[in-house]
Amino acid sequence: MKKSNNLNFIKNIYKTLKILNQNLRGNTLPKIDKIKFPNNMDSRSPKKKVLIAVSSGGLSSILVFESLIGKLLQGKNCEVDYLLCDEVLPACIMATVHRVDESNFLEHGSKKICSYCYLRANEYLKKTGGNIIKFSDFISSDELNEIKNMKFDNDTLKDIKRFKLDGVNIGEHAQSGTMRYFAAANLNKFKNASEILVNYTKSALITKKVCDNLFNKKKYDELFINHGIYVPQGVVLESANKFKINTSTWCFAYTRNSVNITRGDTYHRALVYEKEHQWNNFNFDKNLEKKIDHFLLQRREGKTISMSGNWNVKIKNQDLNIQNYLLKRKIDINKPIIGLATNMLWDAQVFFPSNFFKDMLEWLFFTIDYFSKRKDVQLVIRVHPAEVLSANKSQERIEEIILQRYKKLPNNIFLIKPEETISTYSIFKKCNAVIVYGSKVAMETMAANIPTIICGESFLRNKSISFDPNSKQEYLEMLNELPYKKNPISKDRLNLAKKYAFHFFFRRTIKINSIFDRKNKNPNIGIKKNVMELLNDKQDPGIEMIINSIISGEDFIYRAEDHAEKFKDEDKFNLSLFREQL
Repeated sequence: MKKSNNLNFIKNIYKTLKILNQNLRGNTLPKIDKIKFPNNMDSRSPKKKVLIAVSSGGLSSILVFESLIGKLLQGKNCEVDYLLCDEVLPACIMATVHRVDESNFLEHGSKKICSYCYLRANEYLKKTGGNIIKFSDFISSDELNEIKNMKFDNDTLKDIKRFKLDGVNIGEHAQSGTMRYFAAANLNKFKNASEILVNYTKSALITKKVCDNLFNKKKYDELFINHGIYVPQGVVLESANKFKINTSTWCFAYTRNSVNITRGDTYHRALVYEKEHQWNNFNFDKNLEKKIDHFLLQRREGKTISMSGNWNVKIKNQDLNIQNYLLKRKIDINKPIIGLATNMLWDAQVFFPSNFFKDMLEWLFFTIDYFSKRKDVQLVIRVHPAEVLSANKSQERIEEIILQRYKKLPNNIFLIKPEETISTYSIFKKCNAVIVYGSKVAMETMAANIPTIICGESFLRNKSISFDPNSKQEYLEMLNELPYKKNPISKDRLNLAKKYAFHFFFRRTIKINSIFDRKNKNPNIGIKKNVMELLNDKQDPGIEMIINSIISGEDFIYRAEDHAEKFKDEDKFNLSLFREQL
């Protein structure tokens, strides 16, 4: 017993030293107990019970934003609980092959990260005044051991994506979590992939058991959760939906100090299947059209392009000299050019009902095979720059996969490598049409009057705006129409494309004035000390809308059109902050 106590003491010292090291490097959390928050309690309103499922406390920026949400909800007479994993899961969203190598992860799981993840988050959230719920409080030793001792044969693992338990997609989230760990979609190339997939599957099952026990004991009105996919977040979201709890899923937007939030499902899927009344229910007048036109122009001409919710990851010194690039690559400007944008193979791999290709690679090979026989046109493939620029660099490269299959591309097909800084927008501006699978650039190409075909889960799909085939045969028929002799985008269709772009960039993307950007730090946001003043003076309508929507159960759409008069110049629209590569 004494030896065990001594060991735990040493472990806690080690964890504390790791946290101290983070603080010395400037990676500090806000002094949330020193910040004054508004208190607008109304004793007449019912007391809402909200669970903020932080889940993985090591996601520092997410932790900070969710603590802000929690404090503001408390000020609105809400009872707030925070859900935290306390070193129970053998695998989770925190682990990537770049942070914990395969052999270490196989032997110790996420323990390298657990060493500071829970302790730091737990100590921080205590200062919010909310109640902290630990995973271990809602799963017994017997339940935990039963899951840990489970065996999975090869046939089960090969079809793991179909594995459901009580309607919860255990296998889907386990597989997407494993892909995220390896930063690769093809798990067969990794020696320990099967064993690591088993660990993620067991983690998903543990999470489900925790949620079942928690939701059977405590009743919540609302769940607020990040990501909504992977392990544990995806399983928590689906479990809450199963218990008929209102759910909201959020992420940091591509633009600084902004977020996207959707109801009922992960934003990756919810925005693809967004109903028309959600995005087409406002008056899109000439003033708003002018603003989105100007905004998109600024993005196309940007020299520095942010690529993800980590605003420090960006393309620098973007090359806008397209004429010089085309000449250098011997791309004939007098021959029709068709653009193609890839996306990350492993990112957000969940089921999309409308997809008719197995995955992006099947679509890409189908398209290359087709254009290899079309010598009358040129295909320019733009590989997503995030393959090499994101923090979780891809372990499989589109270029390598293509060359492995084709050895050498035909003379009419050109590939732009992810590390090349040539502007994607400049390339596509020269194209007769653009084809995408899941890339969000489709929103911008359609709004720029460039015909765009979507074959996968891009947000613009299913809106009757882009050109969306529903089968391989329909896709083939659309390809046969290329190049277009006359632009098929009607005036009304172009107007809808611009309207949706406005909706996404200004209504679905919610600017938060109560946080500030901490460049090259982790967390990369802080909470402003004058947050109470900002809210009392109605200077943060974005966060106010979010809090009210959580309480009311409404969707998270910021009515930017009602605030258009406030945006009289580029600075008010923060245009320089809205530039990114989708």
